[in-house]
Amino acid sequence: MAQTYIEAAKQQDCGLTRALTTSNTWSWCNDPRLLSYRLEGRTGAEGECMAYEVTLTASSDGTIPDGTQPWTLCFRQTKAGWRLWDQGPV
Repeated sequence: MAQTYIEAAKQQDCGLTRALTTSNTWSWCNDPRLLSYRLEGRTGAEGECMAYEVTLTASSDGTIPDGTQPWTLCFRQTKAGWRLWDQGPV
């Protein structure tokens, strides 16, 4: 699931990222724009989070700077399957 989500974010597939995101967090589309990523490993008590090193553009509201930084995507099992629950810089 994490690979599908982060690749959709890189490709700016807004429909897919929206479909895979819960209302608990924002769905990644094009602000900030994900330029590249590298998987660092699993985290979380049950491995439900994936740690990445991402390179991205700054967000338009200025809350996320451009450049390369650690980023985590955390997923939860829902009735519709695994969905993104939380994300952000570490």
